[in-house]
Amino acid sequence: MPQVELSPDVLEWARERAGIPFDTLAKRFKKYPIWLEGKGGPTFQQLETLASVLHLPLGMFFLPAPPEERLPLPDFRRMAEGETQRPSTELIDTIHTCQRRQRWYREHLAGSDADVLPFVGSAATGDPPAIVAGNIRTELGLEVGSRSEAANWEEFLRHFIMLARDAGILVMVNGVVGNNTHRPLNPREFRGFAIADPFAPLVFINGADTKAGQIFTLAHELAHIWIGKDGVSNSAADDLPEDLATDFKVECFCNAVAAEVLVPIAQLVNMVLPSDVDLAKTLIARTFRVSTLVALRRIKDLGRISYEDFQTAYEYELDFLKKKANQKKAGGGDFYSTMGARVDPNFASAVISAALEGQTLMGDAFELLSIKNSDTFRKEARHLGVIS
Repeated sequence: MPQVELSPDVLEWARERAGIPFDTLAKRFKKYPIWLEGKGGPTFQQLETLASVLHLPLGMFFLPAPPEERLPLPDFRRMAEGETQRPSTELIDTIHTCQRRQRWYREHLAGSDADVLPFVGSAATGDPPAIVAGNIRTELGLEVGSRSEAANWEEFLRHFIMLARDAGILVMVNGVVGNNTHRPLNPREFRGFAIADPFAPLVFINGADTKAGQIFTLAHELAHIWIGKDGVSNSAADDLPEDLATDFKVECFCNAVAAEVLVPIAQLVNMVLPSDVDLAKTLIARTFRVSTLVALRRIKDLGRISYEDFQTAYEYELDFLKKKANQKKAGGGDFYSTMGARVDPNFASAVISAALEGQTLMGDAFELLSIKNSDTFRKEARHLGVIS
């Protein structure tokens, strides 16, 4: 069979990009070491399989040299010392998927003469975070009392997401790429991202993170929508002005807004908090349905502990939560295991309706919804009430 001549540098770049060890790929493709030497190449069928294994479009293998691949959105991530900021294929593919969805939905709304959402870009990083947070809570109808009424963090997260969607924001939550459980998303790499469009703003939340972590991410990405800045984030509650460089002022501001959205300082000062920090953080976390990390942040904002003591307590709590999370990995269902949770229902309903009415090709609808067959399509259409 005829062989396809490819650049050895592109082949090796594709392997490294996918994070697959050389030996692992060489076991799957016996002649891979020979291809790297420029002695022959794969057949077209082998290349199709290789493209699937490395999660790379087929056309990319025909490039004369490896491309300089960058994130499709501004990168606001702050990495740990010694770690690389090279984005994973999972992150890049997830952003591309959401960008396609956002563009489709924007065109769909524009064709329906929809109005712009006035809150997108209505704030600036120079505004008081408490004012911006108050505007977010008012726009969403996020009452402080709804936190303690929720049975747990998961229920409050569901409620928070619903309010954001009702306000016109597309909210996608997923812990894997599309529906591929073999391609998990790493919350250490990114926690979420935002596309601040005035017609169809979109927020993506890394569903592999803890529920409390996802709550903070949603509040953080909403702040991005309010200041009209796209971006990928991995910020946490300990990112404070004291230790953020100029490049991260946007993240610092969005963190301050997120903390105020979730735990309004005006409400907090009226609470009778124990003098013991551990007891205080637990009370705040339960009352406002936030993580104990956010609770520590707010105790620090109150001036109850110093910056140094906050950092020490935060690191200790973070280590404790990581160990606790590892112990829970063994079992239990996934809150985001269905397409209905991974894909915003407003978006899914619009795509399904457009496909059924012949306005969108069925194949395009499958791709937008990350589904593979008509049975799943019909099931989701019934679930959303688009068909009976």
